[in-house]
Amino acid sequence: MKKLYPAILSLILVLFSFYYTNQVVNIVRNKDPIMIAINKEKAKYEVSAVDAKIEQNSIIPGKNGKKVNVEKSFEKMRKYGEYNDSLYVFDEIEPDLSVNNYFDKFIESGIDSQKNVALVFEVERFDNIDDVMTILENNKVTATFFVDGLFMENNRTLLEEVSKNKYEIELLSYNGGYDKIYFENSLHLLNNITNSKPKYCYSHYDKEDLLKICNSLSLHTVIPTIDTNNSFNIIKKELEGGAIIGLKNSSANLNTIVNYIKQKGYNLVRLDELLSEKIDK
Repeated sequence: MKKLYPAILSLILVLFSFYYTNQVVNIVRNKDPIMIAINKEKAKYEVSAVDAKIEQNSIIPGKNGKKVNVEKSFEKMRKYGEYNDSLYVFDEIEPDLSVNNYFDKFIESGIDSQKNVALVFEVERFDNIDDVMTILENNKVTATFFVDGLFMENNRTLLEEVSKNKYEIELLSYNGGYDKIYFENSLHLLNNITNSKPKYCYSHYDKEDLLKICNSLSLHTVIPTIDTNNSFNIIKKELEGGAIIGLKNSSANLNTIVNYIKQKGYNLVRLDELLSEKIDK
């Protein structure tokens, strides 16, 4: 037992020395002009997270916040040689209420304060999407296609090309219906086509049976903010930031609609970008 005392004493001395050294390093670092400037100015660059808005059976996504990572920011600025606010390193902070935790509610829009809107097209069983794709490509804009599972089975090669061109593809139905077994099989096929996990279901109104299926599969169910049969006048009247614009798979008025949205200063983005709570880069 006596032989253990010197070893224990040595260990205590090592631990104390380590603790004391860290304390000295912290004191010196906290007096560094760069660290002082970071602690003084960091609040100007931090952004609070915004909670998702829940009202009855609907939800609007929130937004992540950002907090200065003091240690990483200090190390980066110290290598640079002086305080520089362009070298801040941030950590994203999720909101307390996040859309990512709610699959049992309908999403009817993105955040209305943003300048993004999303075009959403329904592709049914025997549709042709060539004309729509041509207009989107000519205008250099993107969109989201909700595609019927039967169309998906018969047009896999086409949809692989659509996905490679950075358009978003989600599942609309299977042969116009929502049988869970067929729905799950189509989701598996969609995953193989896009190499990414499907995220959304689509409905024109609060269809509870569809919501139940999609909730069980951890998919968000989307209802368009502006639900129109490619009517330019309706879009002109109701266009707002964060809008999900539901369109038929038709070229009718599409070029006019796209140009008008762009002229009003809105960005046309995919649905997953519109509804993302991540901080815009």
